[in-house]
Amino acid sequence: MITKIFVLFMMVMTCLTLTTHSASAQCVVPFENGNWINMDPNTHSITHLSVSFNCNDTRNCGIDSDGNVHCPPPPPPFSVHLWGKCSPSDCDWGAVPGNPYISSDGSRWVYSFYDHGFAKRYVYIKPSALYPGYLYMWMYTDFISSARTDYVSRNWFHH
Repeated sequence: MITKIFVLFMMVMTCLTLTTHSASAQCVVPFENGNWINMDPNTHSITHLSVSFNCNDTRNCGIDSDGNVHCPPPPPPFSVHLWGKCSPSDCDWGAVPGNPYISSDGSRWVYSFYDHGFAKRYVYIKPSALYPGYLYMWMYTDFISSARTDYVSRNWFHH
C-alpha cells in the first residue's frame, strides 16, 4: 500500500513539474531568415520573399481533468511569404507555414505550400551552392486544369 501511495505521489510531482517548467534549447537563427530580393530584376516569377524563423525551444505542457499530460505540438518553425511578378505592382501571395525538409541527397531545405485554387505551388528554399551568400528557391507549379502546362521555376535571391 505504501508503495502505491509513493508511486502515485511521484506521478503527481512529475506532472506538477511538467506544468511549471518548460524544456528549453538554444536556437541559432538560420541562414534563410530575413528579406530576400530576386537577383534578376526582370524576373517573371517571384520578385522577393521573406522568411521568418520561430525558435520553438519552449514546450508548455498541461494536465487535463483526467490527469493526463498533454504537450501540444509546436507550430512550424518557419513562415514563408512570397510576392509574385504582377503589374502594376507585385502580387502578395501571403505567408504560409514552412517546415524543414531533408532531401534524399541530404540537402536541408525549407518547404512551404501555396494553394491558389487554380494551381498548387510547392516551394523549396535553401542556401545556394552556386552563389554563396544567396538563397536558392525551387518551385513546382501544378495547374488544376489539364489545359495548362505545369512548370518548375528556379530563382536566386540576395539581401
